[in-house]
Amino acid sequence: MRFMMNPWLSRLVITVWYGLAVSHLWPPASVVHGTTIHGYRLWAFGHLAYSDIFALYQNHRFYTRAFPYVKTPVEYPVLMGVLMWAVSAVTTSAKGFFAVTAALLWLAALASYQYFRRVSPAVAGAFAWNPLLLVYGLLNWDMLGILWLLIAHDAYRRHRYRLSAAFWAAAVFFKFFPVFFLLPLAAALWRPPHRALFWRMLGVFSLTAAIVNLPFALLNWNNWSLFFTFNAARPVAGDLWNNAFVHLASPRVVDLASLAVVLAAYLLVLKNLPRPWSVEAGAAFFFAVFLVVNKVFSPQYMLWLTAFGLLAGWPPWASILLALAGLVDYVNSLAMMYLTLVPGDADAARWYGATLYQVGLFLRYSSLTAVIGGSLEKLAILPGRRASLVSPRTPADER
Repeated sequence: MRFMMNPWLSRLVITVWYGLAVSHLWPPASVVHGTTIHGYRLWAFGHLAYSDIFALYQNHRFYTRAFPYVKTPVEYPVLMGVLMWAVSAVTTSAKGFFAVTAALLWLAALASYQYFRRVSPAVAGAFAWNPLLLVYGLLNWDMLGILWLLIAHDAYRRHRYRLSAAFWAAAVFFKFFPVFFLLPLAAALWRPPHRALFWRMLGVFSLTAAIVNLPFALLNWNNWSLFFTFNAARPVAGDLWNNAFVHLASPRVVDLASLAVVLAAYLLVLKNLPRPWSVEAGAAFFFAVFLVVNKVFSPQYMLWLTAFGLLAGWPPWASILLALAGLVDYVNSLAMMYLTLVPGDADAARWYGATLYQVGLFLRYSSLTAVIGGSLEKLAILPGRRASLVSPRTPADER
């Protein structure tokens, strides 16, 4: 499909996705100016038009322009909270906040497309034409997080190691998921002759992380640490761990079980797969495993996994399967949340939760399992086959 690789047509498609999303997500004035967040959620879930951008503007009272972490808690990493505050400082309403944020996310999608073109025109086309941009492009700030990931990856790919370490820290403390690149990256750098480079990059990463986080942590520890305490205390979702078949509702136990599974997968890869292997393929594999076993699965995680898979060189069927599962998950999740909010509809919520919701969960987890299985081929990169996109130079070549 050559037309999908046309850069101008692909940029237009991205713009259409975002234009349609803005039109669909734009709530009536009566909803935006309502007195409670409950009213917005009821409208948004019922119209399959929910966006955290509206919800968090109201929930965190960004209209007060209180500085995040210092004056008000935010359950996201520091750089995202600061961005939310910066946007609220130049707007005067929830709709203005949404419009400015939507413009930034659209520009981030266009910039991400431009980077994917450096990897491959086919990969860029698969990104631009993916309908997950329509449903998840404005659900949260994920597209900006993905762009940070790509900026860090670009610096590393160009052997700008110190710069990439700083960008990896910025990516992690904007949206935590880029941390899954650090596991295979550390493994790739730990082997001689790159170990000195590993320590240099770790030093730059740690210094950048400290510069970003320490001022907020020192000024208000409780508000700054909310990202960690909030996620640690989040209840176990009723899909994989806590349902009619499995009754494991302890957040701490599930967190430890998830960590054990991801670490076991990490050790299994390092011990048994041939080398050299792709850092990108390793990151996509570990992230997919994490999504299966994590205690909470938010629908927009499919957009992240798609980006990881594109960098890893997953085959086209993986993007198609994730797009299908992601679209179903979007409808399934919002419908379930709507039914649980509607007063007097407990019977409908129970019926949906026991029937159609389970079908959607089966599609989600079967899709994740399929791409995990497919990703193992990309991990086993043998001499003469596809080389890693990221191949460290010797320390003498480091910049």
